[in-house]
Amino acid sequence: MAAALAFGIVAFASIELTRGDGRIAAVWIPNALAVVFMLRVRLAREWLFLGSLFAGNVLANVFAGDDAWHAIGLAACNLAEILIAVHLSRRFCGMRPDMEDIGQLSRFVGAAAIAAPFASATLAMAILGGDGPASLVLWLKWAVTDGLGMIIIAPASLIIVDSWRRRRWPSRREAIEWSILTIAGTTMTVAVFAQTEFPLLFLTGLVVLSHAFRLGALGTAFSVTKVASIATVFTSLELGPINLIQHSDSAEIVVLQGFIAAAFLMGLPVAAILSGRNRLIQEIEQSRRELALLADNITDAVLRFDLDGVCTYASPSVGEVLGEPAAAFRGTRASDRAHPDAIDRISEAEERLLSGEAEKQRFTYRRLLDDPHGKPVYIEADCAIARAPATGEAEGIVVSARDVTARVELELQLVRARRHAEDAAHAKSQFLANMSHEIRTPMNGVLGFAELLLQEPLEGKQRRHAELIVQSGRSMMLLLNDILDLSKIEAGQIVIEQSPVDIVRLIDECVALQMAAAEGKGLELEVDAGSDECWSVTDALRLRQIVLNLIGNAIKFTMQGSIQVSIETGDGRLEISVRDTGIGIPEDRLEDIFTPFEQGDSNTDRKYGGTGLGLSISRQLAELLGGSLGVTSREGIGTEFTICLPLVETAAPAIDSVPKGEPESTDLPEKARILLVEDHDVNRLLVTEMLERCDQQVNVAHDGNAAISMVLDAHARGEPFALVLMDVQMPDCDGYSATRAIRAEGIGPATLPIIALTANAFPEDIAAARDSGMQGHLAKPLVFAELVATLQRWLPTTIVEDDRSAATVLPDDLPRAVPRRHSDKILATWQERRREAIDAVAQALRSGSLTGVDGEDLARLVHKLAGTAGMFGEDRLGECAAAFERALRSEVDPEVREELARDLLEAA
Repeated sequence: MAAALAFGIVAFASIELTRGDGRIAAVWIPNALAVVFMLRVRLAREWLFLGSLFAGNVLANVFAGDDAWHAIGLAACNLAEILIAVHLSRRFCGMRPDMEDIGQLSRFVGAAAIAAPFASATLAMAILGGDGPASLVLWLKWAVTDGLGMIIIAPASLIIVDSWRRRRWPSRREAIEWSILTIAGTTMTVAVFAQTEFPLLFLTGLVVLSHAFRLGALGTAFSVTKVASIATVFTSLELGPINLIQHSDSAEIVVLQGFIAAAFLMGLPVAAILSGRNRLIQEIEQSRRELALLADNITDAVLRFDLDGVCTYASPSVGEVLGEPAAAFRGTRASDRAHPDAIDRISEAEERLLSGEAEKQRFTYRRLLDDPHGKPVYIEADCAIARAPATGEAEGIVVSARDVTARVELELQLVRARRHAEDAAHAKSQFLANMSHEIRTPMNGVLGFAELLLQEPLEGKQRRHAELIVQSGRSMMLLLNDILDLSKIEAGQIVIEQSPVDIVRLIDECVALQMAAAEGKGLELEVDAGSDECWSVTDALRLRQIVLNLIGNAIKFTMQGSIQVSIETGDGRLEISVRDTGIGIPEDRLEDIFTPFEQGDSNTDRKYGGTGLGLSISRQLAELLGGSLGVTSREGIGTEFTICLPLVETAAPAIDSVPKGEPESTDLPEKARILLVEDHDVNRLLVTEMLERCDQQVNVAHDGNAAISMVLDAHARGEPFALVLMDVQMPDCDGYSATRAIRAEGIGPATLPIIALTANAFPEDIAAARDSGMQGHLAKPLVFAELVATLQRWLPTTIVEDDRSAATVLPDDLPRAVPRRHSDKILATWQERRREAIDAVAQALRSGSLTGVDGEDLARLVHKLAGTAGMFGEDRLGECAAAFERALRSEVDPEVREELARDLLEAA
């Protein structure tokens, strides 16, 4: 209701004030006010507001003398004009047009003061009627009067509304300036329009422009509105310069409209331009303040270089980061103030950027100046091409630099730590390889001579002692293998060899190997396979190792009852379970048992023995096979271990008519010439005696070079060797190099098989032997049965693949003409080596040469004494020799070395 009343009153006043002799007002104000209201007030129901305006307009038209048809039609034209003006303004200027922006002001004038009035004028002509030139004049008059209202009233009102919402108390200067310009401008405008003698309309331009320059958009809006109001009132009273025109009232109205439009064009656009300029100046100043704030407080040093590489800007933080004030860098090139170590890197980055090869570069370099303590300072620089926003052309290079000395030092420490870790891992691997060799070498003698001893007609107690020697030695070898396995897994050196495997057969073989142990304890050991065969692709050696370990554990920890091994397949998975009725494992220890050197209970290792490595190795091997190893257990009831592996089903491979790896005859091979290459004299004697028991002719080479000469010489004489047993680890020329040299002379495997004697019987070691040209291997300590099987395999037959799956049983007719003790030759050699070592230690002790090169030579000599003394019943001597060797190879006080040397001499 209020909107209808207000719109009607303003509309009626506009009609009556400037009606003249026609129906159209001189300046149509209500439409402009309605547009301003809709653009600045959020209305919940705009349609209701528009309906109110329509009703008020109809009433105003009726009171002005229009009939109902004309009243309703003209009101509809005004409503259409309002809708068009609001819609186009929102479309091109946004929901809140800013009249202080020259672009938005121009678009608003085009939409609300031109497009909307001319559209409504076209509709009005259909209602007012008329044809010919009179109709065109009427159409133009409607459009101009409505447009003039939009030009004068709408922008000024929008500015006033916005200023009111941002109102504040003016400053003293602003109040004085507003007062002076308002009084002066009003006075001058009244003076111009209060007289009709002189055409002084041009003076009003000074009033409008002075307000635009000094009072901004609000002052200009006030000034334009004031000038238009004064001009309209005085002109309607037949006063002012416009009444000097000797024409009709219509002509005077047109002149008045032109004057008001000129005042607007002089004022508001200029004010908008000045306002935009002031806003840009403020934004620039704000940006400069923000940039200065960043430049003064940023921790990175920021520099800019032009296309010639000359620094044109350096931030204040340059002094802290680069160690010199910013002024020292401006006007210089980057390479002029760079450390010699960094010049090439800086020049390379600059060249890549300026040539277009790269848009950004990051690099780290050493600063020209070190820190106050003389330590180098490292800088990380982010460089990027600076491009002109308008053209995109390169203008220079922007650099952001920071001190990364702490990070670089940390990286260097990490690199050193990694290198040390790699060196330690390498040293560990080398130590384990050497340990394997050094332990296996004396164990070869212990087990070899013990087996020879068992072939003698011994008394019951003597045989039992010899059997215990073999059993203890093999236990030690199993422990050694566990330690080496664990180390190789940790170092990632385990090689997984995938091949078709009959899982059922593999399990049967494992059970057969453990059956004797189970029966010895009165346990039932059963297999539940579910089928006769199950072929899958996996590593047979590693899977067999896991299963044997699990069955062995079950037998060890089960006092009575049974052990069941089962196989289940399904959904691409293979599950092998080992279930026992043993002592069980406490629930809180189920995961601990997979930790190296851990067992289910603190008393387990004392009661049942073992190292606690087996399960840890088994789980890690299962993971290497792509699976897992889990456990469930109830203490006092039993335990179940489950191996879960991927089931890669495959067809059974073709089977040869004669199985590979099995000797075709159980008879010993005929006598042949065999070359034994071994650097350790006791091992030479042991293997020689083993070979001679097999009725073979043995020739001995002490190292790889001697082996090469003997093989070539025998081949040249036409008396080649039938077989070579080649030790792998020897000084000067090892077994691999010797084998390659022999093969390089054209002596192939068919002519001369070469078998490796190695302390490491892992797949990678076997592969290395084959790669060098060897045909098989024998692991130390030598097992007499395996040696016999090797002779049976290689002496009477041609070359076939070595795929031995089980130890060969000794033939019944094996010659047994062996002495009850070591042969005289072995004893003589031992006594000679013993005497040499003792004399060397005594001489070194007298001369004080227990360190340096002489100490290393002495350590090697004592090492051999430590490895063989125990085999000849001198355990005390072996222990003293081992202790003395460790002292020679480690950093201990000279007094400790001398004391251990005396202990050794006393033991001798």
